[in-house]
Amino acid sequence: MASSTPRNHGGTATASNQPAAPEPSFSERARTWCILGRIGSLSTVSRRQPGFPFGSVMPYGLDAQGRPIFLISTMAMHTQNLQADSRASLLVTQADGDGDPLGASRVTLVGNALTIPQPEIAEARRLYLERYANSKHWVDFEDFSFYRMDVVDVYYVGGFGVMGWVKASDYDQAQPTRWLTWPPGSSNT
Repeated sequence: MASSTPRNHGGTATASNQPAAPEPSFSERARTWCILGRIGSLSTVSRRQPGFPFGSVMPYGLDAQGRPIFLISTMAMHTQNLQADSRASLLVTQADGDGDPLGASRVTLVGNALTIPQPEIAEARRLYLERYANSKHWVDFEDFSFYRMDVVDVYYVGGFGVMGWVKASDYDQAQPTRWLTWPPGSSNT
């Protein structure tokens, strides 16, 4: 028996007369993924091969503006690269893309990663140790320093056909906490 009501596959239409839930903006989604993520791929400009990107696995924390905070050693190649050229990007990906990595959400932050000024180190330290308690074992080593990426641009990909650039100012001001369980019913808290 055919129904006279059209059916939507995967649409946002509701079964009742209730309005559809508002979709988060790309800036809110990008901030949310950065909060949910814990490790990214940091790309720096190689000193050894000038002009080429150099990728590293990088745990990160976030400050109130969503700027990534790194605790890195001067012995690390990425730190040496940043000391020569502060330009970098951080790619944060969705942990599980239901078996299809190209269908998963991801965000790339582009910016300059510089040492954090002395008056701001205590707060950066608190935020980082809150996220990575185990780093208390090396946080005070002489060769480790806190760096922060000042974000100049953001690129968000939400899966196939869902992508776009986000202004750094929109990313800075985004309210990710409203969407920490996006999509509805997910357990990404």
